[in-house]
Amino acid sequence: MTAAPANATPYLVFVVVIVFILARVSWRTFASYRGTRFRITRTYAYTAIYFAIGILFSGLSYTEGVPYLLAAPEIILAVTAAVFSYRYSDRRIAFWTGGDGALYFRGGVIIYVIYLVALVIRLGIDIAFIGPAAFSFGPSVTLSGGALYGTMSTDVLLTFGVGLLIGRSARVAKRYGMIQGGQEKVPGTPPPR
Repeated sequence: MTAAPANATPYLVFVVVIVFILARVSWRTFASYRGTRFRITRTYAYTAIYFAIGILFSGLSYTEGVPYLLAAPEIILAVTAAVFSYRYSDRRIAFWTGGDGALYFRGGVIIYVIYLVALVIRLGIDIAFIGPAAFSFGPSVTLSGGALYGTMSTDVLLTFGVGLLIGRSARVAKRYGMIQGGQEKVPGTPPPR
């Protein structure tokens, strides 16, 4: 049986925050499948939060031994994923007006699933190979071997997921603008899946 670190409070607080984030992303994934009331500010806020989380964990990788040369390909991947998602999401997102007259939407669930899976795996690698020091946000241990390759792989997947979320949100915002401008009509009932 291993003893807890001398000062376990920051570690426990961070674990609680991570569990909350994962629960919230899971809830948003479910809401995206089921359909939820649309608010443009909520779309922008969640996109910014997911972007910040992705940047935080991808950025921490460079303190753990990931070569800095991989930053440029990751940025290119994120931009490419955003463009792809922007085009893909148009066919997968549906808007409708509810009985209360509010605008609702759903769709693009696989994008949330990719992001969620990448985030869970990335956090799992940090916890398994670094331990509580992974959440100190200071100089940490340098990974080697399988842990380093696992971190690089999940960072690529996380960066891809962030790009997909940005593209999806951009498409949702554009469709919302078209609906508000009268260029797109929305049905009064949810469209079939």
